[in-house]
Amino acid sequence: MIYSEILEEKYRFQAKRLAESASIDDYIERSHRAAQELAKEYGFELKYADLPGTKLAMSREEIDKAIEEAGR
Repeated sequence: MIYSEILEEKYRFQAKRLAESASIDDYIERSHRAAQELAKEYGFELKYADLPGTKLAMSREEIDKAIEEAGR
């Protein structure tokens, strides 16, 4: 990992969330909540892309099928 003073806060944030989390799902949820709180604090809105063919745009069934196929 590249280290830079600019990214120091990012690394600190990630380490804190990792230490608090019991699983990757928990880590993602905690990180998302923290990002939402920061957005609210600084007055901006988080928006996520809805890109065709990506997991963000796939249904739960499509994601499960893709995971199953990847395991083959």
